[in-house]
Amino acid sequence: MKNKNVLIVCVLLSMVFVGCKSDLYYAGSYLYKFGRAKGNATEQIYVALPSKVIHTNSSLNEIAGFMFMSEHEQDSVISSKTAILDKIDDSIFISQFSEMFLFVLSRTHIPVVVVQSESSLPKADDNHIVVDFVQMEAEEYVKPETSGFETRRGSKFSYDYMLRHFSLGVWLRFDNADTAQVFYKDASVDDDFHGTVTSLNGDKANMRTSFDRIDVNDAYRLARDLGYQCGTLFVERLLVDHVRAMKGGNNLYFLYDPAYNTIDDFVPYDDGIKWQFEKL
Repeated sequence: MKNKNVLIVCVLLSMVFVGCKSDLYYAGSYLYKFGRAKGNATEQIYVALPSKVIHTNSSLNEIAGFMFMSEHEQDSVISSKTAILDKIDDSIFISQFSEMFLFVLSRTHIPVVVVQSESSLPKADDNHIVVDFVQMEAEEYVKPETSGFETRRGSKFSYDYMLRHFSLGVWLRFDNADTAQVFYKDASVDDDFHGTVTSLNGDKANMRTSFDRIDVNDAYRLARDLGYQCGTLFVERLLVDHVRAMKGGNNLYFLYDPAYNTIDDFVPYDDGIKWQFEKL
């Protein structure tokens, strides 16, 4: 009976290994055929890049009666609540995102065709992979934050302050021969607060404070970072879908490294897929 149990365990481990090996084989061969064996590659990626940026200042939602103010009053409030959105050059902002997204795709050697509008995209099939960035939104807002701490004697104190947040979100439609889905991804950058307690007063702390404030350059860097991230996740999505098409399922999720156009690592599929785009 003991030998039989050992045999069963060995068979199960062998099945797991074979399944993982086939996942790696299919994913690796997919990258290889573009990088070194171009004669075997027929697929092309058609991309409609973002064409505009929606500007949203969520802090305005907290201004009582804002919609009933005059245009001059609204402009004054917007100016007082905005530190980044009004300084962004949309064309530069979009190009920062788009250049990094296309850079990652170029590393795979898969032919990429950039079209000017959604209407120019072909119908997805075995040779046409379609990516359409349907919306890009930049959001800025200021919200109250509190730093709390407790003394050795158990007394609790707090310090209130305001932090500015900036986020960028993109919605993209991804079509291939089998699926047409809309995904979402975002990233954000925030002010940093630094404080040193100078005295205590009641349940409040007096502090010497400093802030690392975000500015428009942080917004541009965020656009580049998100473009790079979206490109990387998109390639990983191609690998996921290719393995599924070959096997009917996935055991592994592969982490793509654009710097070397290689699969850098892999994790169990159910763990890795959590890092992907949010499916809408």
